[in-house]
Amino acid sequence: MCHAWLLSALLLSGCPRMVPTTDAGGTDGGVVVPHDAGDYDPVAGNGFDGPILFDNERIARIDGAGLRAGGTPCREPMRGRIFRVIDGDTVRFTASDGSLEATVRLIGVDTPEIAHDGMSAECFGDEATAFSTQLVGQDVWLSFDAECRDDFGRLLAYLHIGGGSGDMWQRQLLQRGFARVLTIRPNSQFRTTFESDKSAAQSADRGLWRACF
Repeated sequence: MCHAWLLSALLLSGCPRMVPTTDAGGTDGGVVVPHDAGDYDPVAGNGFDGPILFDNERIARIDGAGLRAGGTPCREPMRGRIFRVIDGDTVRFTASDGSLEATVRLIGVDTPEIAHDGMSAECFGDEATAFSTQLVGQDVWLSFDAECRDDFGRLLAYLHIGGGSGDMWQRQLLQRGFARVLTIRPNSQFRTTFESDKSAAQSADRGLWRACF
């Protein structure tokens, strides 16, 4: 059952399904985690309405070299697992080969802040964080742009839950109204796409555009 405080987010995205700690297609606490069941489009990826479809086995089959990335990425794509969500646009990641554990800041988006350091949560901050919490326990790919670290030492990346155009997590956040665009050069490869995604959510009065303005 979805928690009441998630109601606003769930009206947009549907109640998030249980997130497995094992590979999709297995079981987690007795709950069967389904595979794609034939309704996943590898080109389009996930849609921007309804629940998000995860599949760790699909992630394992992806060739990271084919993922969307910056024109001159600072490093090769990396597969791993999300083990914590800090807020809507910041997660904790561990590489599949054990070579890296890092805080990852998603390139190109900015979600409202949650309560921290004595400051109150911003409008729709809790909802954006709840949406990204679906990533916990999921295998993902990270791809990169020109710069790999910000001033706080966080890894800067595009986060992918599949190989389709709708599988970049930044686009899900923007299209569903959980984030605004934040372009910091030189990491600006998808600025035009992200602006279009934001405009689509704004025009449809989704998420924060309805709740906060």
